[in-house]
Amino acid sequence: MAIEQITQDRDKDVEIVEDKQRKEMESALQNAGTLYTDEQINQLAQRHFENTQVVNSKWASELTNRREMQKREYREWVMKVHEDTQTSVGTPTYAQRIRAMTNSMLPEAVEEERIGGSRARLEESFTIHLGAQMKTTHNLRLICADVLDLCRHKPHTVGGVTIPEPQRLQTAMSLYSNNLCGLILLVDNRLNSYTGIKRDFAQVCEQATDFHFPDLEQQFTQIESKMGVANEWRLMRKLSDPDVTDSISVKSSGSSNSDTQQEKTARLQTGDVYITKHSNLCEVQVVFHLVTDDSIRTSEITSRHPVILALRNLLKVCFRYDILTLTIPLLLSHEMTEEMTVAWCLKRVELIFKCVKGFMMEIATWGGQESRTIQFLVPPGMSEEMFASISNMLPSIFRLSNPLVVKSA
Repeated sequence: MAIEQITQDRDKDVEIVEDKQRKEMESALQNAGTLYTDEQINQLAQRHFENTQVVNSKWASELTNRREMQKREYREWVMKVHEDTQTSVGTPTYAQRIRAMTNSMLPEAVEEERIGGSRARLEESFTIHLGAQMKTTHNLRLICADVLDLCRHKPHTVGGVTIPEPQRLQTAMSLYSNNLCGLILLVDNRLNSYTGIKRDFAQVCEQATDFHFPDLEQQFTQIESKMGVANEWRLMRKLSDPDVTDSISVKSSGSSNSDTQQEKTARLQTGDVYITKHSNLCEVQVVFHLVTDDSIRTSEITSRHPVILALRNLLKVCFRYDILTLTIPLLLSHEMTEEMTVAWCLKRVELIFKCVKGFMMEIATWGGQESRTIQFLVPPGMSEEMFASISNMLPSIFRLSNPLVVKSA
């Protein structure tokens, strides 16, 4: 919670500085040629830039120091708990402390949750069977929510103290288990966190210290260092096999024949995926950043589109690495747009449902009987009628697990 407060204070401070600088620059431009010369305006812009850098550096230093302090405290706490488990006789000391804290806070928590209520979202669950002879059972969920709601912590106040919801503890406990949760985030072909959904996701990651993995920017740096090698492999494979027709041969939007060899090996292409790991998000531990372009906005994409093929590869990764829950943007978009008519949405939903079913049946032949959960996420701007239409379509594609009803004579 301390990190979240610092980031909020930082954003307010930066906003105040930028607002002041904007007013100064507007005044200077209005009086250009009279009170200010071009050189003075340039000097003012330079001074504004330097002041902004100083403010950002100050807050970055404070965030770094607080995160390092929290990591030290966390390590000390873990060591203390370990010592308690080794030395305590009977009920461990740490368990007594947690039980006492829980008992004292529970009545107030129940009361405040009853008063405050919870934020409802459209959601429907299904149990399905795949396979004819060797049947496997899986869970499907249809959810209407903002994709970042699965990442944001949802703290609430108990007795004047802000505490996280139990979901955060459940996610933390499964971090080193064989029951991981993954999320597909649709991004552009630039490896950064400066714009759009990538910036919003980076801000969510900033809200809490990650005690287990490097922060987002450090993970991006590691990915960038390997991107050239991956693209070199892609290019060599394409040259050695001209008949390759999958996503490795599809150019991303904005590519051209005039690109240099270095530019070609330093770019992400449509259908590429890079993975980040997190211990400080609410409901997910693995985020698959799936590169898309404007081609997915059309209604004419097929099962051979690189983004669809990427879904197949992601399901394979989830199968191999114990990611039993995966959230997929059902419309291949995180927001509703003008071209998403009823016919457009139903056509896209049918394509994704059928492709995911086929991919799951293919992967099921590899063995393994684990029950997996696929969450199909639709944007929050969708109407309840459209949500109901999608929900009604699902049983026509997947075979549901219906209870056997026996009537007595």
